[in-house]
Amino acid sequence: MSKLGMPLRGLESPPPLVPRPPSGGGKVHAASGGFLPRCTGEERGGGESLKWFAWLAALAAALMLTACGGAAAHDEAAAESTVTVIDGLGEEFTFEGRAERIASVALGTDEILLSLVGPERLVGVTRLATDPAISNAADLAAEVETIVEADPEQIIALEPDLVFVETFTDPAVIEQIEGAGIPVFVVGNLVSIDSIRENILTIGQLTGENEAAQAMVAQMDAELDEIAQALEEADVESPRVLYLAPDGWVAGSATTLDDIITRAGGVNAAAEAGLESWQQVSEETLIEMNPDVILVSSFMPVDDVLGNPAYADLAAVQNERVYQANDVHLSAVSQYIVLGVQDVAGVILYPDLLNGN
Repeated sequence: MSKLGMPLRGLESPPPLVPRPPSGGGKVHAASGGFLPRCTGEERGGGESLKWFAWLAALAAALMLTACGGAAAHDEAAAESTVTVIDGLGEEFTFEGRAERIASVALGTDEILLSLVGPERLVGVTRLATDPAISNAADLAAEVETIVEADPEQIIALEPDLVFVETFTDPAVIEQIEGAGIPVFVVGNLVSIDSIRENILTIGQLTGENEAAQAMVAQMDAELDEIAQALEEADVESPRVLYLAPDGWVAGSATTLDDIITRAGGVNAAAEAGLESWQQVSEETLIEMNPDVILVSSFMPVDDVLGNPAYADLAAVQNERVYQANDVHLSAVSQYIVLGVQDVAGVILYPDLLNGN
């Protein structure tokens, strides 16, 4: 089971990214709240070290003191930092200080932030984050007191230091929140695993969690590399795979599903047919694609394919390679997207290969 299914906090990582100083223009935002240094047994890797030394009380006590000092230094440095990044609208966004009260109005950032900063620094997450049918972090999300929507009055009342929204958020909502002096970061349109990686690193910079963000990305890369190596060693033929959602929607090129299928060793049948982004196709078009494997969205029954006489001669149907997909993994735009690649490669495409058989 992937380690990505658990909160990725306190992992060892390469040196943090160096924040880029403001280069003129753009927006400059400062954390409105003060900062209160914390010292717990889980501080940035301290939890596992303290457990390891628990048999020696004197050393454990000394280690706790060291961890507290390190945590305070970490928090103080974050409180004094200034970070400038480019947001999803292509504009410079500069944030000063340390955000202790963060609101997230997007499932992808919910999942990332719940692992990077923990529920204790989140004043609000989306309702989707609490739904295990679509969220990879429902247990953690349940620890956040407030469910937020793109409601400026609700968000302003929470007095957050920093708010994360998506590009399709109503500009009037963003303007009203910013008008109250609250920084709003617009996350870009994420259409590949690489764009998700960059988004995680950016969120790590903005929240003062560079090391945790880099550890998260490093873990993603390690698991993707393991899959790629296994596929290379197997030297198997790549099946043509189609992801099918309700009402005939398919994922073409320039989608995260295309990247998942490709990294899992398949060929995206919709992209091969020249379709870009999300497109709605007819039964006739799907029959022309004639995929080897069909991944049926969690939001429709497999029988919609298997029980349709029009699809009886499809290669995927004939060879019994029509599967119910796990959309919790396949729709993720967070670190959990790697679980989608594992699903497609290990469970659906090459079960014997990646299960060690």
